[in-house]
Amino acid sequence: MKRKIITTLLLVGSFVVCLAAITGISGKWSATLKPGDGSGVPVTYTFNADGDKFTGSLAFPNNTIFPITDGVIKGDSISFKVTLNNKGIPNYGKVYADSIGLDIVMMGKKFHNTLTRADK
Repeated sequence: MKRKIITTLLLVGSFVVCLAAITGISGKWSATLKPGDGSGVPVTYTFNADGDKFTGSLAFPNNTIFPITDGVIKGDSISFKVTLNNKGIPNYGKVYADSIGLDIVMMGKKFHNTLTRADK
């Protein structure tokens, strides 16, 4: 009996943590894109969540902005596309309480990045 109660409490607690992380996705997130050659470019993601869907933008330091489309939230997972030269670049990630782990698929390669809240 105790085991069932503890298991139930742990599952409910995990769900609450995931829900808290997802409800906080709206806003600005910063990261440094690393193309694999040792360099890095600071960027800002802006997410606007509406239920289990979201939109937004990806901004570079030179004020170049690319739209985010097809944003979907499922549990603690997110997916979206960044439109670059009329092509959607897939992004997949996992939302944590204070960060987002993000995988970007570009030119047949996968790049991992971590986003942190920029508008605390």
